[in-house]
Amino acid sequence: MGKRKRSLRAGAFGLTLGVVLVGPASADPVGDETFEGSFSCLQPSASQDKAPIVCQSQINPGLPVLDLSIVWHEDTKSHQRLIDRIDIHRAGDAELLQSIVGIDLPLPPAADNAGIEMLDLNFDGYLDMRVAQAAGAGKNARYRNWLWSKEDGKFVASPGLDAIASPKFNAEDEEIVSQWRSSATESGTDIYAYEGMVPVLAHREADRSGANGSCVRTFYDRIDDQLKATGTGACDKD
Repeated sequence: MGKRKRSLRAGAFGLTLGVVLVGPASADPVGDETFEGSFSCLQPSASQDKAPIVCQSQINPGLPVLDLSIVWHEDTKSHQRLIDRIDIHRAGDAELLQSIVGIDLPLPPAADNAGIEMLDLNFDGYLDMRVAQAAGAGKNARYRNWLWSKEDGKFVASPGLDAIASPKFNAEDEEIVSQWRSSATESGTDIYAYEGMVPVLAHREADRSGANGSCVRTFYDRIDDQLKATGTGACDKD
């Protein structure tokens, strides 16, 4: 059986930091895969250390700039700062656009922009939002994710993305690449593609090591809506 060859390059996303001027919104904003967007946050001063963290982002050139207010509290036992909710307004508009609640994730003390990231997670030209579920990195890092919905005009939770370990976003091929490890003897690479706003596992390469130092790679592909084994081969050597 033949080996399926895929490109495992991860796409790069640049963020231009700084204050963004509010421009007129297009009547019919469209996605732009070349749009880099902007995102920046201001930490409270020492005299306002309990105040929300204020951020600003432009997620699409045809939409108003968004003001984000990250409301948090300090855990009495761990003394960690935990995110309670993220309130979102259109810049200059007092009316609440959206409040994302029930987050309950730590604010990393030294992370840029309070650990919040604005990236195009589904390749539609609109920046989406994610928060790291844990401070650690590595093979199985996970995030809470919210995708911008053009139809609803707000961010929508994405449980499918939340379940993907250490995702890297390949904008060129519109794929998500996930490298994972389940044990000392088994690891692999998954490739996801979107069906609508849902990431679906399309291809897997799973490596299993034997006691004698051997390693077999098994290839899987999505066929008739099921992931099926399509071949085996040798594992790549580092």
